[in-house]
Amino acid sequence: MLHYFKFRQNLLDPQPAKDIYIKRPPGRGWPEQCPPVRAANGFGFDILANFDITFTQRAGLWSVKPDVIIASDFDYAASDQAEPKPLVQQYAWFWEKGQKLPHVIDDHVWAKINNQVKISSFLFLRTDANELLMMTDIPNMSRPWRSVSAVIDTDWYPASYPWHVAIELDRREKKIRIRKGEPLARLVPVRRDTYFCAPMSRPDFDDYFTRSQTWLTTHGQIKSEGTVDITNTYVRQQVRSRFVVMR
Repeated sequence: MLHYFKFRQNLLDPQPAKDIYIKRPPGRGWPEQCPPVRAANGFGFDILANFDITFTQRAGLWSVKPDVIIASDFDYAASDQAEPKPLVQQYAWFWEKGQKLPHVIDDHVWAKINNQVKISSFLFLRTDANELLMMTDIPNMSRPWRSVSAVIDTDWYPASYPWHVAIELDRREKKIRIRKGEPLARLVPVRRDTYFCAPMSRPDFDDYFTRSQTWLTTHGQIKSEGTVDITNTYVRQQVRSRFVVMR
């Protein structure tokens, strides 16, 4: 189970992913009409942008406006003797040239990744034992920026800050805007486990292929030129995972 706490309670919650993100004109054959594509689109939770921001590129360097910085609606004190105060969090920030913390970035590396920017989700995230979070781009969406994929160990690492999404801006663009409410990244809960891959034996494949032909004969509908259509049957038999945000 994914547990979250918001930096401010008036900020946006994670949202269950949606089957359709792109409004298409009438017509048949759009990718979202394919049941496996819809299942991928709707698998997981979306992290949403909390503010409108615009990235501008000049002479190969990027800047962001507005530079949003907010305070938490809870107080924190590092010790019993200190006065509790709200935490402060920047919304979007770039890697710094000559950076030493939180890790070193060499100048020649920085030149290659200075189009990457970190955007705060303003979400503290935790999962149950042996559950991780795959953070990645929204499936099947083409935008002038993409979210960098990462698997984070949210079951044992209690981050003292809200998790951020690292995105990469398209260097061919001069200006990129991300609007409030737009999905920044996808969160997919996964199990920490050992996953195996092995070839089928010939008898196993014979059984599999016989079963596939039987299924096709039973459920397929013969169309023009002898082709077999399984679309309606596939979507009826498909068992989808559900993603629910409890408040």
